[in-house]
Amino acid sequence: MSGEDLRTPRFLNLITARLAGTGLRPAQIRIEATERSCLNADATRQTIAAFRSAGHPVYIDDFGTGYSNLAYLQTFMIDALKIDKSFVDTIAQQAASSIVAAHILDMAHELGVEIVAEGIERDEQVEYLLRRGVQYGQGWLFAKAMRREELVAWLEARRASHAPAQPAIQ
Repeated sequence: MSGEDLRTPRFLNLITARLAGTGLRPAQIRIEATERSCLNADATRQTIAAFRSAGHPVYIDDFGTGYSNLAYLQTFMIDALKIDKSFVDTIAQQAASSIVAAHILDMAHELGVEIVAEGIERDEQVEYLLRRGVQYGQGWLFAKAMRREELVAWLEARRASHAPAQPAIQ
């Protein structure tokens, strides 16, 4: 969502109207906003609360790259923080910025929100993130970006390869 969408209920009203009669539940539509779009804290807080009240989970995307105001973040009542790839890249490396990811993870746990790590490309990142209690990860280690048709085929292939063996008929 853009910063403008977070300042008024216009976007929520549009989504609510479009979901009517589709069979989709509000919880299936996750709202992502960058922390930069949360600059107008009072209006943003009200809109985030309205989305959550309507049943939409709210995620803060690219966390750590914007204008983090931790005092405001505590009052936004979000569901998840998405840690930016730039911090995930430094995991398991001897970079000065490596400690930032650990602090973001600690803060997310303190706030009681779920964590999504973006840009995972190496096994050691997955191991570190799992040890630190990260619930979700995305990145090229798992799959490259793909079109809808490719995604459906990829999911079907994964489902088939992980399906339990069928009992033999005698």
